Amino acid sequence: MDLKKVLVVFKKSTLQLQALEFKEPRFLKLLEEGHASVAKVKTAHEQHVETLELIEKELTARNVEFVSLHRAEIDEETQHYDLVISVGGDGTFLDASHSLHRVPLLGVNSAPGSSFGHFCLANRSNFVKVLDGILAGQISPSRLLRLQLELNGELLPELVLNEVLIAHCNPAGTSRYLLTIDDLEEEQRSSGIWVGPPPGSTGAIKSAGGSVLPICEQQYQYVIREGWTKPGQTFKFMKGTLGRTQKMVIISQMRTGALYIDGQHIEYQFPLGEELVVRASEHDLIAFVDPQVNDIFST
Repeated sequence: MDLKKVLVVFKKSTLQLQALEFKEPRFLKLLEEGHASVAKVKTAHEQHVETLELIEKELTARNVEFVSLHRAEIDEETQHYDLVISVGGDGTFLDASHSLHRVPLLGVNSAPGSSFGHFCLANRSNFVKVLDGILAGQISPSRLLRLQLELNGELLPELVLNEVLIAHCNPAGTSRYLLTIDDLEEEQRSSGIWVGPPPGSTGAIKSAGGSVLPICEQQYQYVIREGWTKPGQTFKFMKGTLGRTQKMVIISQMRTGALYIDGQHIEYQFPLGEELVVRASEHDLIAFVDPQVNDIFST
C-alpha cells in the first residue's frame, strides 16, 4: 500500500479532560485521595501519550505525511487521505468510521490495560509490525457492513457500525412503536430495539440475547429489549437477522423517543408519528481488522 498522507485521529484521555482541561473538582479530589474509581487513569494516560508519540515517530521515519486531529475535530473532508489511524479504543474507532466511505481505517488500542479495543488490530507493542505489513501489502483490509438510517425520508449522515438503539429517551420509560418487517406490522412495548450489523454483534446485542456474527458477515440483526406482552400474548418479532436487501420500518408511538447511534454521543429525537427506515448501506467500511475477531465470543 502506498501511503502518502495519513490522518491520525486520537482521543483525549480521562486524565487530560477531567484534570488538565476541565479541572473538575470532584475528579481532582478523588485523584488526590487515590480513590479506586480513578486508580487507572494516570497509567492509561501515560500509555495513551506514549502510543500516540510512537505512531507519529514511525510515520515520520517512513516519510509519511500526517495530520493529527482530536476525534471531535473530524469533518467530512477525509477523502484525500490514504489511511486513517484511530488512536484510543473502540469509541475512537467508531467516531472515525462515521466520516469514512472509501478511505481505509486502522485502529490502534492506545491503553490496552483500560480499553478492550475490539476493532483495534494494532497496539503500541505491534504497531510497527502492522504498519510495515500494510505498507508491504501483507495485511489487507476487510469490508464491514454498515447500516443506513432514514428518518422521515431524510438519510442521516452517520452510518451505523456498532448498533442503533431505538428507545424512550428516559431509560425507565416504556418504548412504544409499530415495527414492520417484510410487510408484517406489529405493535410493541419494550425497553427498546437494538439493531446492528455484524461488527457490533459482540456488544450490547449479544448481551441482550442476540447472535454473534462473523465480523465480515453480510446480514444484520435486531433484538427487542425486554419486550412487554399481555398474558397469553407473544410477539412475532423478538429477534432475528435480515439480509442486505431487507429493511425494517419503525414508527414511534412515544412522545419523547430517541435514536442512539454507536453509543450515547450521537442522538436524534424520535417523537410520536415519526418514521425510521433501517437497511444495509451500500457503503461498507474498509478497515484493517482481524477477520476472526468475533469468533472468540462464539465459544
